[in-house]
Amino acid sequence: MRNRALLCATLVVACASIAAAGSDVILISNGNIVPVVGEPIEGGDILIADGKIENIGVGLTAPEGATLIDATGLSVYPGFIDGFSSFGLEEISSIGPTADSREIGKHNPDVRAAWAINPDSVHIAVSRLNGTTSAIVAPSGGTFSGQATLMRMAGWTFEEMAVEASVASLINFPTTPKPTGEAAITKQEKPKVDIATKLVERITDYLDDARRYWAIKAAVEEDPSLRPPPFNAKLEALKPVLDGDQPVILTVEKSKDIELALQFAAEQNLNVVLRGCAQGFAVADKIKAAGVPVIVDNLYTGPSDYEDGYDAAWTNVAAMAEAGIPLCFSSGSASTGKDMPYFAARAVAFGMDRDEAIRALTINPARFFGVSDRLGSLEVGKDADLFLTTGDPLQITSVVKVMVIDGKRVDLADNWWDQQQRKWDSRPAPEN
Repeated sequence: MRNRALLCATLVVACASIAAAGSDVILISNGNIVPVVGEPIEGGDILIADGKIENIGVGLTAPEGATLIDATGLSVYPGFIDGFSSFGLEEISSIGPTADSREIGKHNPDVRAAWAINPDSVHIAVSRLNGTTSAIVAPSGGTFSGQATLMRMAGWTFEEMAVEASVASLINFPTTPKPTGEAAITKQEKPKVDIATKLVERITDYLDDARRYWAIKAAVEEDPSLRPPPFNAKLEALKPVLDGDQPVILTVEKSKDIELALQFAAEQNLNVVLRGCAQGFAVADKIKAAGVPVIVDNLYTGPSDYEDGYDAAWTNVAAMAEAGIPLCFSSGSASTGKDMPYFAARAVAFGMDRDEAIRALTINPARFFGVSDRLGSLEVGKDADLFLTTGDPLQITSVVKVMVIDGKRVDLADNWWDQQQRKWDSRPAPEN
């Protein structure tokens, strides 16, 4: 009983400590503030209170008891948002017990990535070091993979980390296989357009099943004497997709697949976000005309077709940006999350406007997933997710010195083990 009492006391103290930390007031002073949606402010200050940006300006006065952070010589940026990842779902992808990113079966629109996220993943802490403060975490597998979540890159539990538990639904759209070996040069492989078309028909049939399900439910509401359909969690989960309230992420690569996806989205009246688009440059005018945004995938890759050129993966991003297509960057996994800013840097090196690349790391993904009122820029009233760096965050020589997530300063330990030790050392001492 005494041990149980000590445990309860410890939990009370810990909860009080966390609550106190959440109400901390922080004043960042004399930094080069880059709000993204406005002009930079030299020698500017940011006041943070209750997890929000309370004020931005020059010469702000720190309230009594505020934590002071001197940003002299440093630049202040809004936290980067990884547009598509598997943080917390995969630790070592080749070792089964450390990977939990997919469910069995083809149709799992009701599955949420949020249910499986491990807050103590090594990749989360490592990726923070380059400025990533939040990420879209997506499941994989099947035709309807499930629902992606938007989480912050700090916290003890997912409930503490979650920004939105469900921000997008995923459909594994059929794609033309990438030729390999001799076929990549001689083009001996023929595009499997017929197979892709049949797969799209199956996806359409499933969406039609969901529409019929909801049509019957609507009829029952008007006439209670009608028999309601048996409850179906999978079809229930598709309601915001059918209504256009929730975006659908479609992964496509080749130009013909992109065109098929745009046609599918228009016919089904879906709010679509394309991911990948390795040959987006070839149909950039059509993507722009459709008003569809694009998530740039992991850029550790080669061209989709031999004749595209060795640098196609990087010049493609610049071409889509020049065409006016809204873009955001992503890591595409957990292990490459730390390199996401350098994907943007590579796109800049091959022609993309540098300021547009910064927007593609910040405000653009926030807009794609409906959280631009909270994240993506430094503005009064938004969540205090930001970092202080020694230089341009796209340069590998720059170092993130300070990071704030949800209004709390984050420990930027050199490695996960140091971080866990600091967590343990800072735990509240039990009362006797």
